[in-house]
Amino acid sequence: MPTSDTISLERASKRFTISLRKVSGLKERLIGALHGLGESREQFWALRGVSLSVSAGETLGVIGPNGAGKSTLLQLIAGILVPDEGRVVVNGRVTSLLELGAGFSPDLTGRENIFLNASLHGVPRAVVSRKFDDIVAFAELERFIDSPVRNYSSGMYMRLGFAVAVHLDPEIVLVDEAFAVGDENFQRKCLRRLRDFQKRGVTIVLVSHDLHLVEQLCQRACLLEQGSVVSTGQPSEVIAEYHELAGAGMGIPGARRWGTGEIEILGLEFLSARGESTSTARTRDAFTVRVRYRAKARVERPVFGLAFHGEHGAHLSGPNTKMSGFPIPSVAGEGTLDYRIEHLPFLPGRYIVSATAYDEDLITAYDHRDRFAAFTVLEGGTSERFGMMELPANWTFAGGAGEG
Repeated sequence: MPTSDTISLERASKRFTISLRKVSGLKERLIGALHGLGESREQFWALRGVSLSVSAGETLGVIGPNGAGKSTLLQLIAGILVPDEGRVVVNGRVTSLLELGAGFSPDLTGRENIFLNASLHGVPRAVVSRKFDDIVAFAELERFIDSPVRNYSSGMYMRLGFAVAVHLDPEIVLVDEAFAVGDENFQRKCLRRLRDFQKRGVTIVLVSHDLHLVEQLCQRACLLEQGSVVSTGQPSEVIAEYHELAGAGMGIPGARRWGTGEIEILGLEFLSARGESTSTARTRDAFTVRVRYRAKARVERPVFGLAFHGEHGAHLSGPNTKMSGFPIPSVAGEGTLDYRIEHLPFLPGRYIVSATAYDEDLITAYDHRDRFAAFTVLEGGTSERFGMMELPANWTFAGGAGEG
């Protein structure tokens, strides 16, 4: 295990000045000065009191909501920004995959920009010449390397920037959502290159909203919220804490409602295995969704249903009382209906629930509340990480052992 710290932040803070009242012209400045109405400014702390260390050869994932300070943290480590308080110490040659292609000149060719960009990192021309063919092949730009980069698409531009950056033999690599570069094949190529860096003992700090990637690639994770460190530790544990934090503070986009109103869905309640109200569950635990409803008058043979969605819209399951063979003769007044899941199959993440009440033929909607409640699943009794659901299945093997 690595013991020395390659990166160390000691109560590092960074602030920016935000203009609240913009004064644009000379006349407005003069009038403002006469009335004591100067340009209004506010101090915004993007990072506050961050203490963090990264060991040599370690891969650290940095996660958190938008505006948490993740990119500012990388810019401090890269030396692009200077802390206003505290200090940042970095021991090693840094390659930043932050603003790919920064420093490229649009009037120069791809070939010329490779040498220009490498020189900005202090890499001698002779070294770049030896790596030139590998850089061009990695970027998949052989046909266009002698064309001015102003004629490149945004994807070509970013691929060239990534290719140059990863061929500079860095000791420390800073990555800020760089896997959005190129198509799926190019993204896999980038991931393989980071795996190669890990094998060579390169220190990596990765900022990403792709939590599966963070868990797959990183030895440790750091959760930022409003410019402060919430927690650091094993990626699975920190990601679970992020899911819980996100579930508590996020709204539900795309909520809709329609129906005749003969039955009204009053709300949903989520119950733990002990029957306690909760907003979180764990994979494989017992979990109950309780539907609260009110019927204005007696309604014969209604059908109640639920729909479970992944946070980004995937429809995972849509049970209803009719298809489940659970007929309801009639309802009147207020009541509850429970849907109990003995072993929750959902993997860690945030899930959205819809609830419905229809007539017996599933034609007339009494109340259809689409995407109106959410719960968060934390790490439970499974080692599976990919996808959204765990299947109740087992592996078997009938192959031969081969010849020794």
